[in-house]
Amino acid sequence: MSPLMYCGPRRDRQRGAIGLLAALTMALALMFMLVVIDSGRLFLEKRNLQRVADMAALEAASLFGACSGGNTATGYATQSATRNGFTVSDNTRSMTTRCGTLTSDANSRRVFTADASKADAIQVIVSHTVARSIAAGIGALFDSEPTPADIQLSAVAVATPPLPPLAQLTINSTLATVDSTQAGLLNTLWGGLLGGTLNISAAGWNGLANANINLLNYLDRLALDINAKAGDYTSLLATNISIKQLLSTAATVLPQNDSAVQVALNGLGAVNTIASGTTIKLQNLLNLQTGLPSAGLNTNLNVFGLVQGFVQVANSNSALYATVPANVLGLVGVSTKVKIVEASQLSAAGDPRLATANSNDPNQIYVRTAQVRTLTTVDLSSLGPALNLANSTISLLLALLNADVQIAPAPLTLDISLEAASSNSHVTGFTCASDATKTLAADTNTALIKLKIGKIDGSVWSSSLKDLPSPQELVLLNVRTGTPRVDFGGGGAGLLVNLPVAANRTTLNFTAPAQIGAPPSPVLALNGDPNIVTKLGTGLNNPLVLHTASNSGLLGAVLNLVTGAINVLVSTVTGLLGTLIGPLLDPLLNIVLKNLGVNIANVNVGANLSCHPAQAVLVI
Repeated sequence: MSPLMYCGPRRDRQRGAIGLLAALTMALALMFMLVVIDSGRLFLEKRNLQRVADMAALEAASLFGACSGGNTATGYATQSATRNGFTVSDNTRSMTTRCGTLTSDANSRRVFTADASKADAIQVIVSHTVARSIAAGIGALFDSEPTPADIQLSAVAVATPPLPPLAQLTINSTLATVDSTQAGLLNTLWGGLLGGTLNISAAGWNGLANANINLLNYLDRLALDINAKAGDYTSLLATNISIKQLLSTAATVLPQNDSAVQVALNGLGAVNTIASGTTIKLQNLLNLQTGLPSAGLNTNLNVFGLVQGFVQVANSNSALYATVPANVLGLVGVSTKVKIVEASQLSAAGDPRLATANSNDPNQIYVRTAQVRTLTTVDLSSLGPALNLANSTISLLLALLNADVQIAPAPLTLDISLEAASSNSHVTGFTCASDATKTLAADTNTALIKLKIGKIDGSVWSSSLKDLPSPQELVLLNVRTGTPRVDFGGGGAGLLVNLPVAANRTTLNFTAPAQIGAPPSPVLALNGDPNIVTKLGTGLNNPLVLHTASNSGLLGAVLNLVTGAINVLVSTVTGLLGTLIGPLLDPLLNIVLKNLGVNIANVNVGANLSCHPAQAVLVI
């Protein structure tokens, strides 16, 4: 067959094809090898820069470098970079060190904000200019615009310094157990303070008393529940949040599923004040330094104490009060009202280096119990015989002088107001030589009591005034003279007491306190006499106010005799009050107020102290 007629490829036309493919393959392999080598070179250089930046930021932060004053942060970072082979010797290398703060953006990512006056975080930026890759250089030969032969590589690192020492105080641990009697009193007290009724069982109260929640988890969940900014605890504590929401979040983060606790929380949530949407600020219960790291929030709170604080804050912002019936206290002829004037602060945490004794300093680590006001109305019908005796003794003399005696009308009642100022404790010093020898000192005061006896305006008492005015005198006998009759024209007697009781103060020294996050330990007590009112003794002196005659001559002489006759009441009334007020008010202090987290003569303070809670860490 003629070659021109042959339809298949000829062998001589395929010669050299394998060589062309081999050349193309070798060229591609060479190009890929250049890319790998160049990329590896740049990657290693970038990784080395990141290592230098990381170490410089960590060292500057761990040594508590600052950008103000001597600008020690830059010095520490430069020394670290030099030791790691990065020396700023020419214009191809640079390093920038800045101080500032960390915040979270809308996506909850950390963002560094430069601020030379603060050193909450240290940022280090290192840069090195190196030759551009060979592959990029070859590509630049065919580029219409000139491309720089060099490229600048940079690395950024942000580190936070070690956490400062953290101290925490707690005051007056809550009830350990609740029996049926206490449950009834708690239902009466808390329900009255919230303007409604409660019917929580002893098991429910015990569940609250034994349940604990983690404060950090609680605040994180609360921020999620109310759509607040995550991680901004200062703003969260200052936000008005409904008590119903606070209870709901507490129920959510409870580690154990206790049905009795859930029922108790649901019952509290249905009380008038809570159900109506009353809001409070958690900063009224938790005294935390501004900018406190999250490690300071990693602690447990007792649920009973937390809910008790909700009730106290809600009541201190209203004119509501609880009425305790006589059968609860076992006292006949007595009715008692209870009002919260100032809520307790359950826990305080912060840097003890910043703590001061100034009560207005936001850095003070300060806790207090609640300031409570009670108003007890006592039936004084037992004074009737004494008053009638005085009346019969002087009536004849007064009739000769055209005068008469006015006896306090029945029913004769006496108001006794007891203002229990809050006990308090604040950090005054600490040592952190080692965890075994660390100490914490706290200046601690028990409550100052103000006892007022007489006639007290109920509307003033139920207000939120921090100090009640002096009571009005309860008039027992009033000698009236003249036409028309003039009160106290010739004499008389009344009851009036306005007596402060001194507070007890000392410094509690805690040895080797537990770490932050552990149960407070040790718990130290400042103890006084639990029956403080009974022990007043002669402190009451003479509660009678005697009004002497103001007339001269025979009339004055006779009226002075009348006043002398009235003195017959002195021993009777003084003895009555001496045996009545102590037995009446001491149960009120020891039973009622204790259930509100207030111990008048005794206060328990627990402490925690972490000297070195963490090391410097990279955050960006």
